[in-house]
Amino acid sequence: MNDIFINVGIYLSYGLLAIAALTAIIFPIIHFIKDFRKAKGTLLGLAVLLVVLVASWAVAGGGQMVIDQGSQGSIIVSSTVSKLVGGGIIATMALIILGLVAAVYTEVSKLFK
Repeated sequence: MNDIFINVGIYLSYGLLAIAALTAIIFPIIHFIKDFRKAKGTLLGLAVLLVVLVASWAVAGGGQMVIDQGSQGSIIVSSTVSKLVGGGIIATMALIILGLVAAVYTEVSKLFK
């Protein structure tokens, strides 16, 4: 009897998650289409994010690696995975630095207003 409630609860959760995901995707697109002039800032932000991600991926090294885990054997990391992980780490550092610079710029500009 308890398994039935668990299964129903899980499927209900999946359904609600799907509805929430679709709502989170569809409504911003509708708002974006209705008021395109205000969407310029969003497009600029997405363009900057895309540039940071592509530049980070391009800079990242992509050599094959072997990670030794002792008695459990070793893991071979392909060059593609290595390049993606390196690009993600570089992008994270770049976005943190950009966020800190933006925060400092905002606070300093408030001092002179």
